[in-house]
Amino acid sequence: MAMAAMHLATEDAQSMAVLPPLSVVSSADEINHRIANSLQLLSAMVSIEARTIKDDAARAALDMTQRRIGAIASVHRQLYRMHEAAMMDLGDYLTELGRDLEMGCADAGAGRRVLVQAMPVAVPFEAATALGIIISELVTNACKYAYAPGVPGDVLVDLRVLRRGGYRLVVEDRGVGAFDAAPGMGLGRRLVEMIAARLGASVAWEDACPGTRIVLTVANR
Repeated sequence: MAMAAMHLATEDAQSMAVLPPLSVVSSADEINHRIANSLQLLSAMVSIEARTIKDDAARAALDMTQRRIGAIASVHRQLYRMHEAAMMDLGDYLTELGRDLEMGCADAGAGRRVLVQAMPVAVPFEAATALGIIISELVTNACKYAYAPGVPGDVLVDLRVLRRGGYRLVVEDRGVGAFDAAPGMGLGRRLVEMIAARLGASVAWEDACPGTRIVLTVANR
């Protein structure tokens, strides 16, 4: 049974390409592809497990887990393309990430989009990694829980440079405005706040009337 599940997981993982094929292989490339393959396989195994669960709450928890793995894989794929730079443009990165998230969890054809407005902000590679995980977590949850099925609605991502230095990152929707009430969001909020703390950033959770607004502020050190 376990071998059959592993075989199915491998087939599912092969259908989710995370990184392009290597042309010239370096040790860093090899490590990146091993990480990508592990994320693919883990996501596929969670997906297979979810198919066997009949309890709605347990299935929702596994679905949330799979989407978090997918978000990390998305961040990894985006950053892989820029891995040679010590600093990177956070605005460009978030624009690319927004397109990827829209394809993965939104539905532009049904009026459900991820809209990114981002000013150029140079940040260290490690900060971009952390911020990418935060944005992926917030956007995927807004796509899933902010709006009722079949109801159009966008998720907005806004990056602005502050006059006093630093920058502000906002994720906002116009949905039901019940972030903490969504299944699994207690953990999601703790994850966002933990990563923000490591960045030395502040996080505010606001009622957008209607909807939810999350404001992350990073001051110059």
